[in-house]
Amino acid sequence: MDSRTRVLTAINHKQPDRLPITFDAEKEVIAALMKHFGVKTRDEVWNALHADTRLIGADHHYHHIRTTKKESFDFWGIGQVEQAYSGGTYWEYSTAPLAKMETVAEINAYDWPTPDELSFESLRESRENNPDKAIIAHITHAGYFKATHMRGMEAFMVDLGQNPEIAETIINRINGYIFPAIERLYQDAGDFFDIFYIADDFCDAKGPLMSPRMFRKYIKPYLAKYAEIVHTYGKKLLLHTCGSTRKLLPDIIDAGVDLMEPIQTSAAGMAVEGLKADFGDKMTFYGSIDLINVLSKGSPDDVRNEVLKNFRVLGKNGGFIVGPGHTYIQPDVPLENILIMYETAFNECRYR
Repeated sequence: MDSRTRVLTAINHKQPDRLPITFDAEKEVIAALMKHFGVKTRDEVWNALHADTRLIGADHHYHHIRTTKKESFDFWGIGQVEQAYSGGTYWEYSTAPLAKMETVAEINAYDWPTPDELSFESLRESRENNPDKAIIAHITHAGYFKATHMRGMEAFMVDLGQNPEIAETIINRINGYIFPAIERLYQDAGDFFDIFYIADDFCDAKGPLMSPRMFRKYIKPYLAKYAEIVHTYGKKLLLHTCGSTRKLLPDIIDAGVDLMEPIQTSAAGMAVEGLKADFGDKMTFYGSIDLINVLSKGSPDDVRNEVLKNFRVLGKNGGFIVGPGHTYIQPDVPLENILIMYETAFNECRYR
């Protein structure tokens, strides 16, 4: 069974030959793994870890994209600055282009990007280089998550409570880009990928960042629209949401989401036994190996035991793709823990 078939079999809640594996990490981790394996490319690292997936972004060609001496701006006009820390560097949001706007008219007058400027060379190249892998395509973050970057987190949360017209306008303008962008992705590059990925971080470790009523008003409708477009083209929808998603999972499933990442098991209500019992026949779990307590702080035996437990629980009857409980493995994770995680998943998590 090749990787693509293995992943799609699991998503359809059937048991493949072995547990499907996914991987991604911060650049410092990838560099360390390249050195360890004696390889020169990212694909070689993914292959050495037996990863069945490749997460590939669309290509953006926008006039907003620019770099100054202090900041880098993306195609939305959002600025970031590179910050150093003990493990390397990361990008921190620094400029929210809608932060000072006070009216709907100002927001509508902003120079919003258009999906006409998208292209998909990277997806085409990835499919050509990895014809047997499950290719996961992404374009940008989803409506709520991107709104917090455009407006600023605190300001947008205030908008949700006190300025609903502004909050709704921002989300609608963002999705006014995303909906046709997904259509373009499928029309121009539908043969080059298998799963559509979008991130929308609306939870923290204790629970949702908003009430169920707000979630159903502002977020669930556009998740359902993403799913409708994705399913029309016969693909699967993978939603990234960190933290404690349990209270919202019934609505997320009802919206049509097929896979959930990263399954932060240290968050409230996210024990794998309960997730599988309550939602395992409706949702594919993607990730789940605890980055905070096990991968970063545990022993290799702790990591191995966690992989085997999650395979036994989440992997029953398919519906599970193993990976880190955060999209990107962080530099404070010991190399030996990364290696034992992937060795265990490949060598010991077999269905037949």
